[in-house]
Amino acid sequence: MKKNLNKNMIKRLIFVIVFVLIVVSVILIIQNTNKTEKALKKLGYSKEDITVITEKLSETDVEKVLDMEYNQKLASIISAQYYIPNNLDRYLAYSPKTDNIDDIISIVNVGADNEWYTNTEETNLDDGIKMLVNKYHYLNTDYLPDDIVEISNWYAYEGHSTKKEVYDKYVSMWKAANEEGLTLLVNSSYRTFEDQQNEYDMSNDDYASKPGFSEHQTGLALDIVTYNIIGNEFENTDEFKWLQKNAHKYGFILRYPKDKEHITGYNYESWHYRYLGKELATKVKESDLTYDEYYAYYCEYKKGC
Repeated sequence: MKKNLNKNMIKRLIFVIVFVLIVVSVILIIQNTNKTEKALKKLGYSKEDITVITEKLSETDVEKVLDMEYNQKLASIISAQYYIPNNLDRYLAYSPKTDNIDDIISIVNVGADNEWYTNTEETNLDDGIKMLVNKYHYLNTDYLPDDIVEISNWYAYEGHSTKKEVYDKYVSMWKAANEEGLTLLVNSSYRTFEDQQNEYDMSNDDYASKPGFSEHQTGLALDIVTYNIIGNEFENTDEFKWLQKNAHKYGFILRYPKDKEHITGYNYESWHYRYLGKELATKVKESDLTYDEYYAYYCEYKKGC
């Protein structure tokens, strides 16, 4: 009996100790929370801002904020749809340059808070047709895509080639457009590093990317126009309008859209289409993001490309 009594007393004692520890922990959390809220309020943050900051930021990031001056855009930045926690310092550093929160998020996510062609890294070739090539992701001089095939003159001007998968899907797209009385023509396609060097020497960065930084070297990019069309005159054609509605169904996206030059680093090109495969192209199309933005958030951050 005495033994059982001792066991019960020990159990009660353990329960009391655990209970006290929990109560003390809760009190400390409340005190710390109140302390944090007071510190944020002292910096100038509103009650609504403080709620957002304490709910969305980690303790480490809250401590960072407490060491900074008041930033009126902070709550909006961390509430943005494509916010990436690891980029917080860069968002805040870039925030004085624009009042557009979406631009702050996009520009930092894609690396465009750095000068073009700086802070670069090698393209992840393991991504296959999903690989990202832009002014911050490059291909080596010796990169050569496999299974490059010639494009028939029936579907392109003379002398063009691309990857076999891209060619097959382009031909399917060409036929579908042709059934509606439209004619698509490729006027630029796969280029080697040396080809791109020649292109760049003639055009510079206004109309061509530096060698190694061009999607054309991947064999996954096609410049598509129709007869007797130069440059962005293409956007006024029925062929262009058809592509905007249907290109993703065949795995292609318009790579450098209008009003996204500050994100892509390229002038609007109504003719430049990038192959991603039907599933990914459809996701990018529906997101209304450039591929640079989509890749940064979904492929790199969310790991769900």
